[in-house]
Amino acid sequence: MWQIVIWGAKVGLVALMCIWRWVLHAAARHRFVTTVASVVAATSGIWALASGDTVRAATGPGPLPAVFSLTSGGRYVPRSFFGISTEYDQLTTYENAGPLFDRALSLMRPQDGSKMLLRIGGKSADHTFWQAVPAKYPRQVIRLDPQWLSKLSALASSEHLSVMLDLNLAVHSPTEETEFAQAAKAALPPGTLEGLEVGNEPDLYWRQPWLSKQRIATTSAATPQHWTINYSPADYRRDWTSYARALKKKLPGVPLGGPEIISNKAPWLDSVSGLGRLSPGFITIHRYASSSCWPKTSPWWPTIAIMLNEGSAAGLASSVESAVQFAHSRHEALRLTEVNSISCGGNTGVANAFVTALWAPDALFSFVQAGVDSVSWHIRPDQLNAPFLFKNNGIEAMPEMYGLAVFAQMITPGAELLNSTVSSALHVKGWAVRTPRGTRVLLINKGGRPANVTLRLRTGNQPGFVRRLTAPSIAAQNGVSWGGQHINSQGHWQGRLVTSKVGGVDGVYHLALAGYSAALVSVWR
Repeated sequence: MWQIVIWGAKVGLVALMCIWRWVLHAAARHRFVTTVASVVAATSGIWALASGDTVRAATGPGPLPAVFSLTSGGRYVPRSFFGISTEYDQLTTYENAGPLFDRALSLMRPQDGSKMLLRIGGKSADHTFWQAVPAKYPRQVIRLDPQWLSKLSALASSEHLSVMLDLNLAVHSPTEETEFAQAAKAALPPGTLEGLEVGNEPDLYWRQPWLSKQRIATTSAATPQHWTINYSPADYRRDWTSYARALKKKLPGVPLGGPEIISNKAPWLDSVSGLGRLSPGFITIHRYASSSCWPKTSPWWPTIAIMLNEGSAAGLASSVESAVQFAHSRHEALRLTEVNSISCGGNTGVANAFVTALWAPDALFSFVQAGVDSVSWHIRPDQLNAPFLFKNNGIEAMPEMYGLAVFAQMITPGAELLNSTVSSALHVKGWAVRTPRGTRVLLINKGGRPANVTLRLRTGNQPGFVRRLTAPSIAAQNGVSWGGQHINSQGHWQGRLVTSKVGGVDGVYHLALAGYSAALVSVWR
């Protein structure tokens, strides 16, 4: 018998040595995160077999405890906090979708009754012209006319939207852009024009030399022939000032925003400070958790592990905290005018995977906690990172859509995000929102191991009602369920709603939370 034991031990030791050699080899090829996860799973299986725990080897480790507790204080969720953003040349696709677009918006729209902000801009902003169009320009030109504005006005009215327009800075014509802004204000329903932005990602102009070819009759004569070369914060300050002077003269009541940069960079923020009456009414930044613009060999190429990492949610929010302080110290709002999981369209297997459903509400609540005033989710009708796509006379709801729907359902009138803590050795996150109707807690398990969660909510003996967000796996592209329901091709919830009841004693609740899932606990007054 002892010979068998020794033989088994030798086999286990050899297996461990082989696995670790494989780890070192794979790590050298930049697959370290995935490799470590694989080896941990394999090693725990070997030890389980060695100890005789065959059930644990087959089903994986059991749940670990987690404690969610409310602390003092909180922050009211700003009205119109969540909005959408799209490109000038892609807005027509959404307008033409009619009722389908209406239902898609209804799924993402916070339920606090506030207007949803529609920001139009992005890369297309610096290719968009109102009246005069360059005679020679090597790239796409988007021409806007009164009919375009009329359709925008109808959309804003029917969908209860406010509108923010990103203006073309590359053309260096404050005259043309002011005329466009005046026409937009006149065409839109009164009070609908929420703001105007100047330029798009000027900190990346140096990578776009073709923009220097934009010339029309009203282009400033002082514009250098190759102005994109080494474009700096000082250059943006000069251009901002010329635009702000013209815009504030003709549209004195419309707030202006900038610098529309890709991240929190102090020199670019300083470029719009200390300008007196020409200062912006709000500061604008773009934020994405990852980007498929990186080469596939890069350690920053989007992966599920990156999206699960705290740096993609809490870390992303902390990256704008100094910008929040900068803006608020000047009595300006901090608006994230482009936000999504992965920029540059996203990559398959990540941007369209269930991991984004867990990431989206976590990121949004992190931004609220950080003091951000509004977020515009950047959507395109034909990209993997879109929350929904139009297909076969219907919509295809991507996993990310479910996470946005969860957030929307938590934001009702008077919603206050409460401060809280989670004590756990697991990747469990928790967000609590209090409204006049009661308290709701969203628990998110970003790890594969289940958790037994204790919630301390100070809600007396009222029962809690639980609705779960699940999928076949963290990488699943289909099969997402929110309380047993899914979004069908017409944008409606389909299936029988499944909730469970959990008893509370002195505000304490106990809940099992599966790996890679989320659960919403609602305790009504």
